[in-house]
Amino acid sequence: MPAKYTLVLRKDMRKGAAEGSKLFYANAKAAGTCGMYELCDLISLSSTASPGDVRLILDSLIEVMKRSLGKGEVVQVGELGNFQLQFGSTGTTTKKEFNQALIKSKRIVFRPGKMLRDAISNYSFEKIPDPSDKEEGSGGEGGGGSDRPEIE
Repeated sequence: MPAKYTLVLRKDMRKGAAEGSKLFYANAKAAGTCGMYELCDLISLSSTASPGDVRLILDSLIEVMKRSLGKGEVVQVGELGNFQLQFGSTGTTTKKEFNQALIKSKRIVFRPGKMLRDAISNYSFEKIPDPSDKEEGSGGEGGGGSDRPEIE
């Protein structure tokens, strides 16, 4: 099943773009959610582990990651990728003025492994039809319009 997207009008960020010019860009749209129970069921189908065993391992992984990230370690999860704590802070004019309370915007950064990065090169994409789009006769996307016949 292809990944879905819509088109959104945003500021033209190209070098030398005219003031106030805008372009249409693709915006990824989620097709749903694969929750923890479904994830565990799917993983168990391709292994000898039960869904409960998979859940136990994933819960343990989260606990170990929390501890390791808190120690400032990069957590490498094989071909899945790496997780690392990142944060920013408010600046001070001197080192002496700085304190931990100035650390803000804490987040965990995920860097996918090679297998995941390579996988996206094989994905296909499909535009979600926009009800406000009427056939304008521009020919747009390879014949444009909807697959549905027009009722007159």
